[in-house]
Amino acid sequence: MNKTAKAFSIVTGFSILTRAIGFLFKIWMSRKLGAEIVGAYHIAQSVIFMLFTLTAGAPTVLSRKVAEAIAKGDTKRGNSLACASVIIGLVTALLLVVLFVALKDRLNLIFSNPDCIPIFLILLPTLVTSTIYASLRSWFWGRKNFIAFSSTELVDEVTKLILSVVFAGGFIATLSPSNGIALAVTISDCLCCIILAALFFANGGRLAKPQGFKELLTSMIPLSATRVLSSIAVSLIALLIPKLLTATGLTTAQATAEYGRVAGMALPLIMAPVTLIFSLSIVLIPDVAGLKAQSKIEELKGKLSTVTLFALLVAAMFFALYFPLGEQLGILLFKDSEAGRYVSYCSAMLFPIALAQATTPMLNSLGKERATLASTIAGGVVMLPIVFFLTKVVGTYAMALASGTCFLIMAIVNAIILHREIGGFADVKKCAVLVALTIPLAATGYFCNRLLRPIAGDVVSLVVTTVYTFFFAFLLVNAFGIVDVVGVLRLMRPAKISSKPYGRRRRVSNRQNRRKISRANQKT
Repeated sequence: MNKTAKAFSIVTGFSILTRAIGFLFKIWMSRKLGAEIVGAYHIAQSVIFMLFTLTAGAPTVLSRKVAEAIAKGDTKRGNSLACASVIIGLVTALLLVVLFVALKDRLNLIFSNPDCIPIFLILLPTLVTSTIYASLRSWFWGRKNFIAFSSTELVDEVTKLILSVVFAGGFIATLSPSNGIALAVTISDCLCCIILAALFFANGGRLAKPQGFKELLTSMIPLSATRVLSSIAVSLIALLIPKLLTATGLTTAQATAEYGRVAGMALPLIMAPVTLIFSLSIVLIPDVAGLKAQSKIEELKGKLSTVTLFALLVAAMFFALYFPLGEQLGILLFKDSEAGRYVSYCSAMLFPIALAQATTPMLNSLGKERATLASTIAGGVVMLPIVFFLTKVVGTYAMALASGTCFLIMAIVNAIILHREIGGFADVKKCAVLVALTIPLAATGYFCNRLLRPIAGDVVSLVVTTVYTFFFAFLLVNAFGIVDVVGVLRLMRPAKISSKPYGRRRRVSNRQNRRKISRANQKT
């Protein structure tokens, strides 16, 4: 199997399992606890994520630095950089934890719903454990140890799901469901950090004298600023939308539930396919950095073209699936038809999301961290006004409009900067044909589902429409020469090991050895 294909298979396999279990967690939470608790949890978690961007540094930077050190055979430098990254993040995390514990009586200034405050305080220790976890995971990424890189996330999700069922499922009477979930997340995060630290030492990692603080900070600051701005925007939206909804006449509980449907149910389902794009980006980032260093521009263009086309292919296939089946997925997964309609109406978001998620890591791997910061700022400038002015008009759909517009602007800015850096890299004709084919595919899937659903029911019509969509999607992309499906399948197939050539080589080798020994004896 091709090395890139093998690494992609490993990362994708673990990512799909991890996201599937994470999705089961969201399904269980929405069914068991209801939209209001889901909303309160996600509001508190969004603030934790915003703080985490201040402590975690930039994983792409550390992984790239570690990869460069390993390529030069300097293992000690890789360990030193990892230790420096841990120290930078750990100091910041501890300061933030102390600050928010000291101000715990004033957190009502941040959270309009008081139920969010205890959840936030229970989640606060994850700042420390997640910071250590992020640096160690980046060390594995730089060494291309994708099994350790991906498997720990899977362990985290499994542990979180099991502990949530125990803590929030009514087995412990003294814990409220929302606090039980927060405690489960905190414990699972701590356990995952311990496991990753053990793997770090088992795979040659050592506590070395930290070095490279300046070069890490120089590269990390633009990326950290990018992540901070993104998280601030998400946190502001999480805090702003419930307040804007209450201004329309909803109670605080109703507004929190509406936000919970979007953030805890619909958006995770819409964002699920991005896992595939992220997996390919993870695998190709070290390769792109190496090709740029060696000035192999044509090969670099080929890598970027592959990522772009793959991202659009994923977006097209899932748009064609979500558009006709969104409502049914919402009912079957969450028992919430409104969340399902949100998925259906907002499925077109997948195209700008996919392009932004594909191009941003590529810019970072080329050392263009300031460019990603510029694209994030450009997207954020448009995002917040849309939420502020349109929430009172279209409700939570303003969040989809704002997110889609933000990602579209990011994708456009990223593409312009990449074009200036390396020249044209995307096959525009193939991309345009792919998007054009997706529209009739989604429309026919919609009418197919509308005809079958009253007769066969939700499950049968969903299965039939899904099979129809994927079958004709693969047929069309292969027929129009967009993707060589057969070639991709051959690439992913493990290489067969034949015993005959091996045996022949072995016999030839033995004959050559005997001849060498005979000649040596004659000389003697």
